[in-house]
Amino acid sequence: MKKQLFIFFILLPFALYNCTNNDTSSDQSKEDTAGKAFYPVGKYIRSQLAYIDSMPLAVIKYTTIHNVTDTSIIEKKDFKHIAAAFMTPDISSPEFKSQYEEHSFIDATLGTITLTYTAKNDKVQIRKTDILLNQENTGVRTIYVEKIIPGSDSSVIKKMLWIANLNCQITTLIQKEGQPEAVILERYVWDDRH
Repeated sequence: MKKQLFIFFILLPFALYNCTNNDTSSDQSKEDTAGKAFYPVGKYIRSQLAYIDSMPLAVIKYTTIHNVTDTSIIEKKDFKHIAAAFMTPDISSPEFKSQYEEHSFIDATLGTITLTYTAKNDKVQIRKTDILLNQENTGVRTIYVEKIIPGSDSSVIKKMLWIANLNCQITTLIQKEGQPEAVILERYVWDDRH
């Protein structure tokens, strides 16, 4: 019964929105997006950093280039700078929010809720963010962020995955004109007990 009420209250705003608003003009779209509250990814990552600081475990970094993996221990204060890649730029801030569309999907079979934010244009760095939530308690399972960083002589695509309370991974694809694509995989693990 609680699940059904939860699903009802999640879907109610979407149903009301669809019933009362048939205007699809770009001005109306901007107003609707500005009024919605996007999932607070930055706040969640900061809570994960506090969780990591409270643990007596080290953060282990695995770097793989050309199928060769190097392992090292990274200081927690340095890891905070790496985790910032998941939070910046903040798509929920007023200056960026209108440039994204939000879609949600409930998968009752898997017991998950997926929130997807996609860029409306190719001028913003973050092109896509997927947040997978547990349907029962709305706790985060994973956060996926895809970012494109243009350069003068290359393009860099970062595909980043955060797995709640366990690890995160950043795959960097570097494409320079006339050269094969370079792939760097960095995995940061703070809890491998699961």
